[in-house]
Order: sequence, then C-alpha cells, then structure tokens
Amino acid sequence: MEIQPEKIKISFAFITNENYYYLHSHLLGIYPMFVCMCFGVTDKDIQEAVQEHGVGNIRELKNVLTLGEQCGTCIQSAQAIIDDTIMDESLFKDVG
Repeated sequence: MEIQPEKIKISFAFITNENYYYLHSHLLGIYPMFVCMCFGVTDKDIQEAVQEHGVGNIRELKNVLTLGEQCGTCIQSAQAIIDDTIMDESLFKDVG
C-alpha cells in the first residue's frame, strides 16, 4: 500500500511537563482539530474569530465563542492558536 502524502492530515494538541504544545500540520488545511470538546470549538473556529473579529486573547475570544467554561483544559491551546494565527497573518500582510 502506497502512502499518499496529499491525503495526510495531522492535527493534535498534547500536554507535556505542564507545557501545552499546539501542533498542526497544514498539508491540506481542511480538517479541523477540536480544541474545546465541551462546546465543540475547533481550531478553524478560533482562526476565523481572529481573522474576522480581531480576537487577540482568550477574553476577546470568549466574547465571540463559548469555550473554556466547563473543564478549562482548552484555554492554553486556544491561546496558542490565537498567537499562531496572528503571527501567520502579520507575516504575510502586504505592507507596500
């Protein structure tokens, strides 16, 4: 069986030594990763909130989406996605 790289999508968050790491391959960019299982919020939802509503932190995100109010384990991963999205957007903006 031949592996087809164009069909591979890896998307997950994990916890190690009290540090939260957000790993998300962008091979296809179409499969969402659930960040908040309690409320069904995905990384795509968070990225959209940053891009469309200018969200820059968790407090602002909670004004747009419901997350982090049950168990709270999603908060640090959600902030990492916000930071990554802001970084990606600022790196590729046309400034000239």
